[in-house]
Amino acid sequence: MRSKLNATTTLFGSFATLQPGQRVLLLNSDDPALARWALEMVAPDGQVIALHSSHRALGALARVPGLETAATIYPDPAQHGPADVALLEVPKGREAARAWLWTAAQSVRPGGWLYLAGANAAGAKSAINDAEALLGAAPVLGHKGGHRVALATRPESLSLPPAWGDTRPWEPRTVRLMHAGREYPVVTMPGLFSWNELDEGTALLLDCLTSETAGAGLDVLDVGCGYGIVGMVAAQAGAQVTLIDDDLRAVRCAREGVRLNGLDARCTVMPGDVAEGLGDRRFDLVLSNPPFHRGIDVTTGTAHQIVRASHDVLKPGGRLLVVANRFLPYDRTITEVFGAARIVAETTRFYVIEGVRPGP
Repeated sequence: MRSKLNATTTLFGSFATLQPGQRVLLLNSDDPALARWALEMVAPDGQVIALHSSHRALGALARVPGLETAATIYPDPAQHGPADVALLEVPKGREAARAWLWTAAQSVRPGGWLYLAGANAAGAKSAINDAEALLGAAPVLGHKGGHRVALATRPESLSLPPAWGDTRPWEPRTVRLMHAGREYPVVTMPGLFSWNELDEGTALLLDCLTSETAGAGLDVLDVGCGYGIVGMVAAQAGAQVTLIDDDLRAVRCAREGVRLNGLDARCTVMPGDVAEGLGDRRFDLVLSNPPFHRGIDVTTGTAHQIVRASHDVLKPGGRLLVVANRFLPYDRTITEVFGAARIVAETTRFYVIEGVRPGP
């Protein structure tokens, strides 16, 4: 198997050994080509199960004939084990990588194999070191284009390496955030943006949420909600809020945070890629702190997509509020789509930009 676009897929195809009849876990890879190759290798009686934290990625993988997908985020040995082989594409973030390693190791049978591959810039070297600490030897099998692939064998028994501490990154946890003298309990987990602290940009956006901007009678959409702090604050101001995120870890945490704060009657949390699944619903206010990274790459494509989709789901006279780093020229896109952009709050590093959909 060859892939000119995905070095990690090429490494798996070149160095991983799969055999007919095996049960294989495909972890954190969004490449349908890798899924098709794995299915071909284990045919006719094998099984390939794909897990990913991205709702969008799972949707694309679900279209591969014969591939099973699961929405548990991380492997569950009761559902997905015992697997013979796991192929793990190393995620960005060491704690997120440890979450995949631990849950994958639990779901692979003793003597089974765990291949892990990824970009050096995304932390592949650290992930391989962690695989060695957890599973024993994890020799590097090959390199390609700044990527590497390694192989570890699942031992009879597993224990968490002392160097990992007690973070248990595959489990959500409650964190209490402070903003403007008020405490906000949220449920969060490693791998989410600013998962253990309130970042400056989000804090600036929260400053804009009052009973006037997000009060009773208003329908609010929080796009890319993360663990849900923005949407929950809007709900506490009186609004009815829909929170949406592509990351299934975010969806899980936001739902638990909504329950923790007693906001079930005012909040709906759903998985989706930007405005996917909203149908003909329309909102008075759209809020977003858009991501500008995908993996290890800097990209503003998602933010521009959010701006355009927001115009479509806003009621006439409805408002979009986006927070961004000052060096990101989202005001240009908002002006292009909405006709004008206005800065409503700013610091030396961030600004909140408003777009208003013209009335009928």
